[in-house]
Amino acid sequence: MLMLLLVCVGLPVITAALLMLFRGSMAADTARWIALVGAVATMLASFALLAEFERLPVPIASANMPIQPRFEYQRPWFNASPNAPADKPGISLQLHLGLDGISMTMIVLTTILSVSSILISWEAIKERQVEYYAALLALQAGVIGVFCSFDLVLFYVFFEITLIPLFFLIAIWGGPQRRYAAVKFFLYTLFASLITLLGLVALVVQASKSGLATPTSLPALASWFHIHPLDPQMQLALFLMISAGFLVKVPVFPFHTWLPLAHVEAPTAGSVLLAGVLLKLGTYGFLRLCVPMFPEACLTVGIPMIGILSVIGIIYGSLCSLAQRDIKKLVAYSSVAHLGFCMLGIFALNAEGLAGGVLQMINHGLSTGALFLLVGMVYERYHTRQIDDLGGLAAKLPLLACCMVFISMASIGLPGLNGFTGEFLSLAGMFKRHPMYAVLGSTGVVLGAWYLLTMLQFVFFGPLKEPEHAEPNITDINLREMLALAPLAVLCLWIGVYPKPVLDMIRPDVEAMAALYPQPAAPVFPAPVEHAMNVPEHTGPAALVSQ
Repeated sequence: MLMLLLVCVGLPVITAALLMLFRGSMAADTARWIALVGAVATMLASFALLAEFERLPVPIASANMPIQPRFEYQRPWFNASPNAPADKPGISLQLHLGLDGISMTMIVLTTILSVSSILISWEAIKERQVEYYAALLALQAGVIGVFCSFDLVLFYVFFEITLIPLFFLIAIWGGPQRRYAAVKFFLYTLFASLITLLGLVALVVQASKSGLATPTSLPALASWFHIHPLDPQMQLALFLMISAGFLVKVPVFPFHTWLPLAHVEAPTAGSVLLAGVLLKLGTYGFLRLCVPMFPEACLTVGIPMIGILSVIGIIYGSLCSLAQRDIKKLVAYSSVAHLGFCMLGIFALNAEGLAGGVLQMINHGLSTGALFLLVGMVYERYHTRQIDDLGGLAAKLPLLACCMVFISMASIGLPGLNGFTGEFLSLAGMFKRHPMYAVLGSTGVVLGAWYLLTMLQFVFFGPLKEPEHAEPNITDINLREMLALAPLAVLCLWIGVYPKPVLDMIRPDVEAMAALYPQPAAPVFPAPVEHAMNVPEHTGPAALVSQ
């Protein structure tokens, strides 16, 4: 398994380095094929890794081990105190890679979206193609590195590395305001990440002072702080500091203002990867650090703070989507709303909510990533994304229209498609924890149907309306575009109809985190009087069931 994991992380890096090494003499067509072969090989390696992962024994959920990677690779990296006595070992850093159910699903999602991103860029990118595909592959490697890092140093390094290729993707191959969007994105996320870095340093210092020999190991940190809990005030301070970078990365309202502009100005592939996996680094950070290590802070401050901000984000993002006349900006604001459901589920702090939050991370990556692919296809044909310039496209592009309707239904949360399962579990979990947040958050389902159905009505139905500067020969979806879109559509249907394999994979991890938190007691309903009179005194539960 180690070799497959290293291939998933290293193959995109090697492919990107190869492209950059020969960029002066490499033709654009050659660069496209090399990038595609590297991405497909990485995807196949992730599938093989998934098959090996499913053969591993399932750990037993335990609050003593909130983070339980099923596969680990640890190698000594640096010993800060080589001459320390044996009874008091010094601080040591380790190269700690691993996989649990959550990280495994996110790695597979990343590799699938990377292949779709390269296919959708095949004809859209006209200049500096070699550097473009190298940046895409570097971004893929950084994201996979975050998901398989169980060492705090590695986690943060990969977390920050992802900023660099995405910055260049937006700044070089983006739209008219690409430089402003890239700088705004970079400054927002970098400044917030520096606050997170200060919190992580304080966390490591606190753990080393209390006697932990490996204070950068995420499983060791989570287990240590469960046995030796931090002072509530220290928990709160660390929670707020470490959350800063994740709140901006998600992004949670009101830290979302960089996202719509970045989406609109980014090339289609950049938007697909940004929505599909980059935003999930924020929610994943909460799952890896805040939820398992700061239970007191999450209960007392996290639930009300994240709950209120998530509900506002759901309603605000939906209303902003409803007001947009640019299809891509509409989809961008919908991400703010959909990720609000992820955060509501995670901070329900029970097994249902956490499972729903993780599942919604996957669902959002599939459905919103597919929406950005389809918006890019429309733009390639008509060179506009304005709703007012388009109409009745289903008559001319029936296959594209069918795909847009299907993916929109998945994003809305139609029962039988993936969005329904994730939103239902997230809201059900939050309803057990705090019913008011769940009730208010559920309005996002209605609003989501409103803005997406409105977009479909104006763009794809009614009289045919095409912009004057349209290409002379507009064709429907071709084979390359279908290959980019089909895997996402199939997964949207499969997870909606049969989510059990995904839920079973993440179940031990979410149950271990949920075990840290007190759960609301189930309501007890008294038996009917006439039935109770027939129950013998001292009858046990088994006899009650039999009667």
